[in-house]
Amino acid sequence: MKGKAFALTIILPLIMGLLLTACGGPAPTPQVIVQTAPPQTVVVTAPPVEVTRAVEVTKVVPQERVEVRLSGWASSPAETALLESLLYKFSVAHPDIVVKYEPITGDFWQKIKTMVASNTEPDIYYMDIFQFPFFASKGVLVALDDYMAQDGVKREDFIPTLINAFTYEGKVYGIPKDFNTLGLFYNKALFREAGLDEPTDDWTWDDLKAAAQKLTNKGKNIYGFGTPPDPGRFPVFVFQNGGTIMTPDFSDTTLDSPEAVAAAEFYTSFRKEGIGAIPADIGVGWQGEGFGKGQLAMVYEGGWLIPYLKEQFPDLEYGVVQPPAGPKGEGNLVFTVAYSISKNSKHPEAAWKVIHFLTNEESQTTVLQSGFALPSRVALTESDYLKNNPNVKAIWDGAAHATPFMWGLYGSDVNDQMGKALERIFLQDQSPADSMKQAAEEIRKIIKGG
Repeated sequence: MKGKAFALTIILPLIMGLLLTACGGPAPTPQVIVQTAPPQTVVVTAPPVEVTRAVEVTKVVPQERVEVRLSGWASSPAETALLESLLYKFSVAHPDIVVKYEPITGDFWQKIKTMVASNTEPDIYYMDIFQFPFFASKGVLVALDDYMAQDGVKREDFIPTLINAFTYEGKVYGIPKDFNTLGLFYNKALFREAGLDEPTDDWTWDDLKAAAQKLTNKGKNIYGFGTPPDPGRFPVFVFQNGGTIMTPDFSDTTLDSPEAVAAAEFYTSFRKEGIGAIPADIGVGWQGEGFGKGQLAMVYEGGWLIPYLKEQFPDLEYGVVQPPAGPKGEGNLVFTVAYSISKNSKHPEAAWKVIHFLTNEESQTTVLQSGFALPSRVALTESDYLKNNPNVKAIWDGAAHATPFMWGLYGSDVNDQMGKALERIFLQDQSPADSMKQAAEEIRKIIKGG
């Protein structure tokens, strides 16, 4: 037993010394190891050394995903597929945000207003330029200026007419997602048959009237120009004649002004002279259909007519130019829709990320190439797509001299009275002056009544 104790006393210090020397450190003073009963117990007489090791534990916590609801009006399957494809790309780039698209059928604005009243509206919803004054004045939207600044998004990135349309009291409450203006669509085959040169961007009212006269062929049920009783078409003529629909502050209408009355006289003169028609005259639901069927040689329509014609009348040969200038120059209407964030949204930051993605230059390029609408970013003005598609370019260029399709808080009433005024002229043979006066009086009653 003593022999074993001796062996430990001699061998262990030797081994320890060799190990420490091999590690490059100096050999320490040998420790004396004494074995006591029972023989297998080893007692170290040196003070115990406490070794402390810091252990860093990383806990993996799953990233929280937030849900953002987005609503727009129900559209064509192809247009819905376009939006959903963009949202899929967003989900790849932002896996922490789930976007639930909820299209609304039926009366979109009535349903949205009901949701807002009950605090159940989606985080993001389409904001039409026509409805914007109402929602902005009610304080139910989120101002986007701070979000824009943090991501380097500037007002100057967007076509001025569009971003200004969604500005209220100096703050931006919607990022325009797309827009449309009106162009003069013309049937090339009918122009050739009539021996006429095709329209150009420098046409005037006189050119329009002269061409309509030569293009009309009542024996074939063909009329030169479409003149629907539509408040989304007629105002162009008012602007081209130096008039307006409302005062700048929307507190009064100017439909009974000399400029507006003269515009109504010119607009309705086509049908009165038998060289223009409303949709009912040729048995169609809207003038786009009449144009596709070759019954209307010229119409004022927006870019939405392009995909419609491609699908319904793929063989139609047509062109698009700017609306002919009136006595006071050029004029047009711009129709635009934005993405807005609800004041009740629990995730406004996430909602902004969705809007920012959908309106960035890459997404806007996808929208442009789809042909459904025109993107709102100035940077795409010189895009190859526009250069290679002159008909689309004509609609784009219309924004330079367009007035927003918006008449203030009472816009729906203004539109209603404008349409009725045109119908009275067309169908009841009321004079343009009397009809416009009647419309203006009705609008003033509505505004006064609040």
